[in-house]
Amino acid sequence: MLLSELPLTSLGLVDLSLWQDPLSLWGAQLLELSHFLAQRIDDPDIIGKFQKSWKNFIESGQVWALGLGFVLGYLFRHFTAY
Repeated sequence: MLLSELPLTSLGLVDLSLWQDPLSLWGAQLLELSHFLAQRIDDPDIIGKFQKSWKNFIESGQVWALGLGFVLGYLFRHFTAY
């Protein structure tokens, strides 16, 4: 039997069986991503929604809670670091 008649997998040069499981995992993840990206969006006003959310964040006082949390967290980290 000539060397050119042997399949490449028997020579160990190209063994696609090692890639079968990782490729099948990537295929499943890409399929899930394609379903996510293929959704229909009824209201594409993303900037307007962000502005409305930011306005609500400021008006509801959550920005003060965030700032206070940062300050108290920094002080707690500073005092417990020693």
